[in-house]
Amino acid sequence: MDQELLHHFYDLRQLLIDKWAPAIIVTLAHGKMRRADILTTINSFTYGEEWTVQPKQLQDSILSRTLKRMTEEGLLVRTQEDLRSFPAEVYYSLSPEMEEFLTVVEPAAAWARRHADLLARAKAHRRQTEHGDADQSGGVGADSPDPSPRLA
Repeated sequence: MDQELLHHFYDLRQLLIDKWAPAIIVTLAHGKMRRADILTTINSFTYGEEWTVQPKQLQDSILSRTLKRMTEEGLLVRTQEDLRSFPAEVYYSLSPEMEEFLTVVEPAAAWARRHADLLARAKAHRRQTEHGDADQSGGVGADSPDPSPRLA
């Protein structure tokens, strides 16, 4: 069971490893949207200084590639409506599996709210070690290769 649990943890990590995937998933949580609306919504988010990762403004070209990849992976559904209009009205929504995923993630988000102090300490430590203040113990930084074990 331990190896299987570990395997699933790494599967979930791969699902969300893309810089913009979490923001896209949260943005589409309330229903389908057009690409321009997704872009506007994500770029309206504010990120606190305490965040380990400080996303820059999402560019339309990056959003287009990310939406395409997430659709190909089965995370999103792309639909075209009113084919008579030009350009065609294209919408993105979460796949049923990702809608289910959000319901499963909500308790984890509640856990994160309850343990904000723990997360803040972990973020501060990671930020400190990523800026070269870490001891020379060989820890893994954010830019290191993926340390995920290759489980059979």
